[in-house]
Amino acid sequence: MHLPDAAALDRLADRGWPALEREGLEGWTLRAASGVTNRANSVLTSGPVDDPGAAVDAAERWYAARSLPAVFQVSPASSPELGGVLAERGYREHSQTDILVADRETVAGGPAAAAPATAAPVRIADHPDDAWLDTWWSVDGRGGAAERAVAARILRGGPALYAAHGDPAAPDVVARLAIVDGWGGLFAVATRPSARRRGLARALVQALATASAEHGVDGLWLQVLAGNTAAHALYASLGFRPASRYAYWS
Repeated sequence: MHLPDAAALDRLADRGWPALEREGLEGWTLRAASGVTNRANSVLTSGPVDDPGAAVDAAERWYAARSLPAVFQVSPASSPELGGVLAERGYREHSQTDILVADRETVAGGPAAAAPATAAPVRIADHPDDAWLDTWWSVDGRGGAAERAVAARILRGGPALYAAHGDPAAPDVVARLAIVDGWGGLFAVATRPSARRRGLARALVQALATASAEHGVDGLWLQVLAGNTAAHALYASLGFRPASRYAYWS
């Protein structure tokens, strides 16, 4: 497994969660999706621009035209001076996020989760049905029917595998693995409160890692908030390790 650099990881994540609207600004990418999720409504800044201040001005105008706030995703691949430029304009850094990577075979063959109480198998599909969306949105969704519809369009914007466990009409746990250039990106891991601490999220991640082999996936990546110690512990136990980081400025 070849480890991508910070810029390549940023591009993988961008393609794994594609904004509905995007426009290039020199080496930056302006992204919008009706305000649904920071990732799809922020400037990907992991590329060069001649004048960061002028680029920020242009980005602010682009988002203002869409009645959206300007949000900037800043990573080690961004211009070193960008943080200072944003701070001088009143932007503040938040949502520090770690990017973790792992070998697919390591994750697929790691320690098995404890047998779920229902002993039901993990189901894998190539699209999210309404029951999958219901579970994910009930755990992670922000907004109503309109926002959920936008989120569903983002999910379906590229090839991916969708895992679910439990009642087919109301899964306990769901997860998504975007497939991008031989990599699998883990997104939307959501467990209903009644199903937590049963090893189900681990089982879904391992099932997705196994299933993705047929799609040419060699490596896996994911994004997790830096302060989410429980998630970090789970993913470390599966073989994930830190590779990069980013934060949003708004």
